[in-house]
Amino acid sequence: MAESLLVEWAEHDVLTLTLNRPERRNAVDPELLGALAEALRSNGGRAGAVVLRGAGDDAFSSGYDLARLTGTSADLDADRWIGEASGALMECPAPVVARLSGHCHGAAVELALCCDYRVSSPTLRMSVPAVGLGIVYRYELMARLIQMCGLSNASTLLLGMRELDLPAAEAWGLVNESCAQSELDARTQAVAERLATAPRSAVRGTKTLLGHIAARSVTPDDLALAQRLRAAAASSPERYQALQRRKKKVTG
Repeated sequence: MAESLLVEWAEHDVLTLTLNRPERRNAVDPELLGALAEALRSNGGRAGAVVLRGAGDDAFSSGYDLARLTGTSADLDADRWIGEASGALMECPAPVVARLSGHCHGAAVELALCCDYRVSSPTLRMSVPAVGLGIVYRYELMARLIQMCGLSNASTLLLGMRELDLPAAEAWGLVNESCAQSELDARTQAVAERLATAPRSAVRGTKTLLGHIAARSVTPDDLALAQRLRAAAASSPERYQALQRRKKKVTG
């Protein structure tokens, strides 16, 4: 069985982590998210820069694997794994560059936005369809979205369930730069090498300060409120029915 996370080193200590489930459009599950968090924590100190990508060009990641969801409150267990990987991305000493191509949905949007820099091709399709699945999404992503693109755009993405193409994602500030699909690998690598060869103390210090400023929008009281709201939604019968409809649509 192929490894779900590929770990590769390149010149200038650039580390590439590849979400390697192309048969599931690189959907993430507890095992893959755990491996991602462990790879970042084990190797982040050595790396000059990290590239996070999906296998192939069809998808960065389609999000959390629907096959691992039950439509009950037990699905909140996924929070721990998503939180572990998202936290490891933000806490990684080295800057993380996301290579975005094709589908990027749900939990994958959170992973991408927890990276420090995002390079995309015109094939990008980004959405957070949680409401349609009866889910109140994680507070941490909502806070990050509002910081990055504003309350109105965050509402459009979350409540309006809009799928963004590349021009919209760039206009909203969710993508740092873009290039043709044929140039995506080279451009992403060039950004990573530029960061890896810059004075390390300045790069890491800047990343740390940006992270501290962003974290000020998350308080324990806010997280407690969010958890109550999310638990109520997760256990609703409407959510179970919505998930079954989505699974049937995906497999049928």
